[in-house]
Amino acid sequence: MESKAIAVIGAGMIGAAHAFGYRTNLPRFRDRIPGLRLATACDGDGALAGRLAATWGFEKTETDLHAVLDDPGIGMVSICLPNALHAEVTLAAIAAGKHVLCEKPLALNADEALRIHRAATASPVVSATVFNYRRIPAVAAMRDIIIAGEIGDLVNALIQYESEYAADPNLPHSWRYERSRAGPGALLDLGTHAIDTARFLCGEVSDVVGAIATISVRERFLPASASIGHDKVALSAESRPVDNDDVTSALLRFESGCQGMFMASRVAVGMGNTLSLSITGTRGALRYNSRMPSHYEIARFDGSGQSPFALVANNPALPYAGLLPVPHDGVAIGYAEVFGFMIHEFLEAIAENRPMRNGSTLDGLRAAQILDAIQLAADTGAATKVSHAE
Repeated sequence: MESKAIAVIGAGMIGAAHAFGYRTNLPRFRDRIPGLRLATACDGDGALAGRLAATWGFEKTETDLHAVLDDPGIGMVSICLPNALHAEVTLAAIAAGKHVLCEKPLALNADEALRIHRAATASPVVSATVFNYRRIPAVAAMRDIIIAGEIGDLVNALIQYESEYAADPNLPHSWRYERSRAGPGALLDLGTHAIDTARFLCGEVSDVVGAIATISVRERFLPASASIGHDKVALSAESRPVDNDDVTSALLRFESGCQGMFMASRVAVGMGNTLSLSITGTRGALRYNSRMPSHYEIARFDGSGQSPFALVANNPALPYAGLLPVPHDGVAIGYAEVFGFMIHEFLEAIAENRPMRNGSTLDGLRAAQILDAIQLAADTGAATKVSHAE
């Protein structure tokens, strides 16, 4: 029997979210995946790996990711590394026969994502990428409503991911602000979630009609010491230019004929970390805002000219709500819980020996293809067709 030991590679902010998700689900899969356990917390910073292991109960730590991939005792890995390493390490994990869950973005560009998807398709392992917003009960319920035709044919969609983390010019420079290591900035880091959610709700994107990208903080100082995630630390006197976008906006055309307005910003003052959606159809409309994650709103056309929105709160009938600790009407839902839902699906696919259906490498590839088209449209000022190569 293959190993059921789990390794998390990358012990920073997102590595901790994965560890939480696995820890939450271990009891749920006790019988379906016997022997499932948190085995190794891996990070080049041994102290960071040690803190992750101590907090979440990993059996050991490791500083060499290749040692983890070469370890026959590890059966599944989460890849929680900087963007530039996602493709290389995911391909290595697949080649090593590990089930692999890679953080978003799956790769820096569509060419890399295509390599991963083809390798995953040719392998018996379960391969997936992190699109946790699909698993917010309200968002999943909105998809069910759209598929059922309750709001008619889709007309337009407004999809925005607005974050404030980079609005502070005193935040230190890091790999996130270098196109060679991070790819596009807000477009890839945040826009990946928004674009995947747009696909999830509205279907495939055929064209990027136009796009514009802006860098608003053009230079940042290097940290005087190591920093994690978006932490503020003391700055050195040495600065580096920022060469990827702080804000990108685009006009999209979906294959259904629906039009979409997309925006991703990492300098949105006052917005914290917010995904907002507004989708209009011929017979109704849907709205959602991640700052109020425990409900969505729906309006049904009534001919009055003032069709009202009704609030639909979380309830046990919504998708994923049964996994909540307290699946009761109106109970709030948190960001970390949604990671638990995502990892539940990953473990379920492993238990059932089938491919990941929701957040597959194909989903990661499709998002990358749309993001590449947006970047090209922003760079050239020209409308761009979206590739659908597989």
